[in-house]
Amino acid sequence: MKSVTEKIMKKRSEGYFGLHFDFHATADCTEVGKTVTEEMIREVVEAVRPDFIQCDCKGAEGYSSYPTKVGNPAPGFVKDQLRIWRKVTKEVGIPLIMHYTGLKNARTVALHPEWAIVHADGSRDTTLVSPFTGHVDAVLIPQFLELASEYGVDGVWVNGEVVWVTPDFNDQVVAAFETESGARLPRNAEGKYDTASEACKAFLEFCRRRYFDYQAHYLDTVRAKVPHFEMATNWAHSSMMPKPVRSSVDFLSGDYGWNDDYHFARFEGRCFCEQGKPWDLMGWGFFHDFSPTSACAVKSPEALCRGAAGVLALGGGFQVYLLQNRDGSVRLWEVQQLKGLARFVREREPFLKGGTPFSSIGVLHSDYDLGKRVDSHLFYNFGAQGAPAQGAVRLVLDSAHACGMVMDFMLTPERLKGKRVLILPELKYIGDTIKAALLTFVEHGGSLVLSGRECCTAFGDVLDVAIPEESRDKVIFINDPPRVVTQYAKGYVSVSAGANAEVLKTCIAEGGETPADAPSYPIVTKTAHGKGSIVAIHYNLFETYFNAPDFYARNMVSDILDDLDTEKRITYCGQRFVDIVPMEKDGALLISLINTGGIYTENRLRAYDEVQTLADIEVSVKVGREPASVTLQPGNVVPKYAYDPATQRVTVAIDRLHIHAIVVISRP
Repeated sequence: MKSVTEKIMKKRSEGYFGLHFDFHATADCTEVGKTVTEEMIREVVEAVRPDFIQCDCKGAEGYSSYPTKVGNPAPGFVKDQLRIWRKVTKEVGIPLIMHYTGLKNARTVALHPEWAIVHADGSRDTTLVSPFTGHVDAVLIPQFLELASEYGVDGVWVNGEVVWVTPDFNDQVVAAFETESGARLPRNAEGKYDTASEACKAFLEFCRRRYFDYQAHYLDTVRAKVPHFEMATNWAHSSMMPKPVRSSVDFLSGDYGWNDDYHFARFEGRCFCEQGKPWDLMGWGFFHDFSPTSACAVKSPEALCRGAAGVLALGGGFQVYLLQNRDGSVRLWEVQQLKGLARFVREREPFLKGGTPFSSIGVLHSDYDLGKRVDSHLFYNFGAQGAPAQGAVRLVLDSAHACGMVMDFMLTPERLKGKRVLILPELKYIGDTIKAALLTFVEHGGSLVLSGRECCTAFGDVLDVAIPEESRDKVIFINDPPRVVTQYAKGYVSVSAGANAEVLKTCIAEGGETPADAPSYPIVTKTAHGKGSIVAIHYNLFETYFNAPDFYARNMVSDILDDLDTEKRITYCGQRFVDIVPMEKDGALLISLINTGGIYTENRLRAYDEVQTLADIEVSVKVGREPASVTLQPGNVVPKYAYDPATQRVTVAIDRLHIHAIVVISRP
């Protein structure tokens, strides 16, 4: 193991394992730095040997936790804690990155109300700074340059912009939009801008473009003066911003929440890994929902390791978030608990870092659709808009299929190479260009899986299915012999299928619960189109699964996917609580297996201390020629395996799976 004094000197964007600390200084911070010492930070480094450290310099209230000369410092300092962090990290060669909350900035708004976001009703926000004001040149850029020159830090992790930024109805911004577009923003009877109007939807797109101009401005300005300074915006180009990377951010990153850790990791990791930039995800090291009755519970190493596994298996890096105390010091006992996590991550680094995950099934997370649904934020949060896509990913992975994410700009023959099934989970809005690209995919042999009334209706001209205009929430009973799948969902009175539509599943009509004698109507149909097919699920299956996972529904869809993906490269036998993540690296095929047992209790669980081991797992992989070797990593264990030349498949038996293992198949 390297000595703590041996310099590592990785760039932040090259890092694989890191630590993040913050405490969001407020007016109560009158003794910042009081108990921060060099010895404390050395113990942090010695305990886990991170590739980088991120620590606090400015929080959501707008106060800086160092004595800034260009921003708004906290009320009182005993010591300059940031200089201590920089001194130690520089001596040991670890990049120091600043946690800097940008547009969430109550202190600046109080001092400069003219910089506040203006809402549709004309009121000024009390906490949010507009990206379209003088704040960026008067405060943000000067602070970045101060941090780089006065403190010598290596970069910033800009927090809270994608999640919190809203459209700015400032008169100047509205005027610029109306001049550019030639449209007028309508107002309702109360004099407020009509956020449901088509003109306002266009205004949101205008503000999104202006946001990217703002981001590019500070990135380019700072980088021109300090080229080594690395910058990223928390959650940029994630599921909340499913757009191509169009600015010069150095890496992508996001912090997933205090509960449902693994669900966030498996979903957001699949969004980031498609963007072509270095990326990582940050798992919170504690549970705390910030309600008045919530207490902080530190997560166990096993819980953190499972969250990390969901990220590492996709080729990303991992960092863990711990709170700093109100003076900037850290809780060393929490850091010491991370030794097992650090070992877990490092053991997997040689195998997974730099690999390319792949899958034959893709879930479309559409920027076009989300942009039409949202009217209060520029981008999209973890709320209801993302539930169908998250539900689709969960269901596919829960059924032991590999799965990836697809965004609108990826709907090209090159980006869809290797995909055989695309899932459109309850999309409400599908543009003509997007629809044409999807139909081309089907015409060349791919399959679409549609769900929900609006999505199925958008393809009504090719489905040969009559879909009612009205649907309502109710209990539906789906015939899936010998079972009946019962779900509370948005269903119809009836659906009728034409001669060209094959009925895969039927739904018992209103009032009936017994499939033997009750009338029924189609609920899942399949229509041939070109060389491929379109499966239409005529209710909101994936949103329903997100809110209430149901293994009957999972098995029903799993069977449909098996029929569509007839050339399934990887098959699995064993308990269903396993995520399968295939990856290619250096000519080898790597299959990550992640134990997901118990993840559906996470939303109600403050902390758990162990993951139950699974047993007797079998994985079969089509590899062509007989492999040169098969090992289980880390640990270099040779499992029982057999190669069948007739099917060109290698079958691997795994006796026990604790949290994560990698089947490494080396080609001859």
